[in-house]
Amino acid sequence: MGKVSIGIIGCGGIANYFHLPELVQIKDVKVSAVADIKKNRAKATALKFKVPKWYTDYEELLERGDIDAVVVATPHPTHSPIAVDAIKAGKHVMIQKPMATNVKDANALVECARKYKNVKVMALPFVYFDNPSMKYIKSLLKNGHLGKVCMARFRVAHGGPEKYQEGVAKMFKEKAGRTWFFDREMAEGGALFDMGVYSITMATLLLGKARQVSSCMGTFEKKATVEDSAAIIMEMEHGAIAVVETAWTQARGIDEASLYGVKGIVFWDTAFGTPAVMYYRSSDSAWIAPQLQSEEEPQHAHRHFVKCILEDKQPIGTVDEGRYLVQVMEAAKISSRLGRVVKLH
Repeated sequence: MGKVSIGIIGCGGIANYFHLPELVQIKDVKVSAVADIKKNRAKATALKFKVPKWYTDYEELLERGDIDAVVVATPHPTHSPIAVDAIKAGKHVMIQKPMATNVKDANALVECARKYKNVKVMALPFVYFDNPSMKYIKSLLKNGHLGKVCMARFRVAHGGPEKYQEGVAKMFKEKAGRTWFFDREMAEGGALFDMGVYSITMATLLLGKARQVSSCMGTFEKKATVEDSAAIIMEMEHGAIAVVETAWTQARGIDEASLYGVKGIVFWDTAFGTPAVMYYRSSDSAWIAPQLQSEEEPQHAHRHFVKCILEDKQPIGTVDEGRYLVQVMEAAKISSRLGRVVKLH
């Protein structure tokens, strides 16, 4: 197999700011086509990244025999249905987060992926799986340097998607309107699906799965019909309590993680732009600040996906992992609505 021929479905901000800029830098990739229901976006994106073909119907893109894989970068509720269509068309698929906005759609995607075993399916967010900071924290846990972790906190939040959407509209010379992120009918959920999925990913990556969740979420600042802030208490299967937070209501974006063990404590955050880790070792009352890379290699998520296609390997970020994140988020929504603890099966 030569270069992996890739099609992009959805030509909004995430495709233009993340997927395409990275994919065009990978020598083993050829971006062959893009698709978007908005003609101007599909055409402009193809022109900007020198992609030879564009479509307004993604099914036309999927019909092409020369395309090996697709990236699904459309609004959240459409991820699963489009990914299912792509898998059935025999295309390898990278799915933008969240994989789905309800467990029913997540189940449909998992079942489809299992039927087409030769198709590689990668569900984002991948970002923490090969993150040097997360690997360092995992090593502390594995080697017992933190001792038993009884509590932890994870937060991924920023000021909201509206400025981002204004930038996207400006890119395409469109009039900025109400962002789809704020509309329940178009998004099905707010900050939880958009940013909380990262917080939950960190919690489960480091501490495993949860036994039950309780949550509180609401709309406190945005003119939206979805939540702009959410906090979830996850009782983990191994006995720890993890507090997971997200919001569209803070002055600037900061990612944070704190793990409190009986032998040590570790903090990670991006407050000053560069990820930083601080580890407290109780044996000698020492604070340690390891010097770590921000990422292992450029374009790491896309390079991993392409490598798995070329080498016939299973990508990190499986559909089963993606479904679990959806199960937690759906349980959190139910908990907030009913005001009670929701058990995970």
